[in-house]
Amino acid sequence: MNTTATMSPAKREQGAIDPDRLDAILSQLEDEHGVLLGLAHEHKEALTHADVHALQRITMRTSETLMRIAKIEQQRQAMIAKRDEPVDTLDQLLNRFGDDDRTRINERRTRMKELIQRVREEQEAVKHASEQLAMHMKGLMKQVSASLSHSGTYSRAGSVDAGRTQVVSGLDTVS
Repeated sequence: MNTTATMSPAKREQGAIDPDRLDAILSQLEDEHGVLLGLAHEHKEALTHADVHALQRITMRTSETLMRIAKIEQQRQAMIAKRDEPVDTLDQLLNRFGDDDRTRINERRTRMKELIQRVREEQEAVKHASEQLAMHMKGLMKQVSASLSHSGTYSRAGSVDAGRTQVVSGLDTVS
């Protein structure tokens, strides 16, 4: 039995949460997290190919997606905050819904948790790939710097390299 449908209109307006609206908000969150997952895959691929333009585009799209998620989450929190009664957990809230609504929203919650976990894992992989690329670039810069320093005396930072004390150089004094 759907408890929301059996409530009086006055009680429904005073603070009862519409399960259809909650499900719609959770659906939007699920969709946006799906976008995040796709962007994380693209990000990893762009790192693999060192595609700077794709990285910039993906960073902008990720930022936009996170802003949309924040707005949707604010809507969800505002909807729950309008209640007259405090709700400590989603389980307590779900217990106030009818069986069909409770099952539907609980299934969405389960899918969301799994999706969010996949997004976290993929973002962790992106972080690892970024760190690997940064270490690779640092190594390349050291190699380039060493090959450009004819004497090998100076480090990339411009300081004297303690390991290289002998400078082989020549000076032409004939004018």
